[in-house]
Amino acid sequence: MAHYAVDERHALAETLRSARPDGRTLCGDWTVAQLTAHLVLRERSVTELLGRLPSRRLHQLAQREIDDLVAREPYQDLVDAVEAGPSAADARWPVPTALVWSLPVVRERANLLEYLVHHEDVRRAGSEWEPRLLPADLQRVVWKRLPGLTLLTMRAVPMGVALAWPGHGEVRTLRARLRGAQVRVSGDPVELALFAFGRQAVARVEYDGDEQQVARLLGARIGL
Repeated sequence: MAHYAVDERHALAETLRSARPDGRTLCGDWTVAQLTAHLVLRERSVTELLGRLPSRRLHQLAQREIDDLVAREPYQDLVDAVEAGPSAADARWPVPTALVWSLPVVRERANLLEYLVHHEDVRRAGSEWEPRLLPADLQRVVWKRLPGLTLLTMRAVPMGVALAWPGHGEVRTLRARLRGAQVRVSGDPVELALFAFGRQAVARVEYDGDEQQVARLLGARIGL
C-alpha cells in the first residue's frame, strides 16, 4: 500500500508544530489553530464532514464545532491528533467515522491532496517561502488525481482551461474538452493542484492565453 498521504501528514504536523496557533492561513479566515482543528475533526466528526456541503446551516454547525475544539483543547494536542491520524481505538470520537478514515485505502485516496494543500496553506501564508522539493513519484501520484479534481473544483470556471505538466501531457476541464482551451496553466502537479483548489495567488505556474481571459481565470471562483 502506498504511503504518500501518511508521509505528508507527518510533514504537515511538523510544520504545524513550528507555526503560531493564531497565525493566518490561505484557507479563508481560518487561523492555524482552526485549520488544525478542521483536520482533526474532518476524519472524526460527521458534523465537520457534512459542513463541507453547500448548506449554510451545516457550515455554521461545523464552524462551531471547530471553534469549540480550539477553545477546549491545547494546540499541541490538536497537532498530535493530526499526526496520529484517526483510529478505531480513539474512544474520544465517533468510532465509525474514524474507523472508515483509518482504512489505508481510504486514507491514501482521500487525504493526500487534502494534506498537501493545507500544508501549503500554512507554509505559503507568510511572506517568505519557497516550493518544497517533492519526490517525482509523489508528483506522478498527484498528476493522476488531477482529472477528477478539476471536474469538481473548476466546474464553475467560465472558460476552457488546460492544466499542463510540461513533458507529460495535460488535463482539461469539461469546458475545454467541449469547446477547446482558452487558457493553458503549466507547472508541476503539486502547483497545479494548488491552482485547482483555488490557490491561484500562490501557485507557481505559468499562464498561456489571452490577457483578459487569464485575468478572468485569476479572479474566478475555484474550489469545493
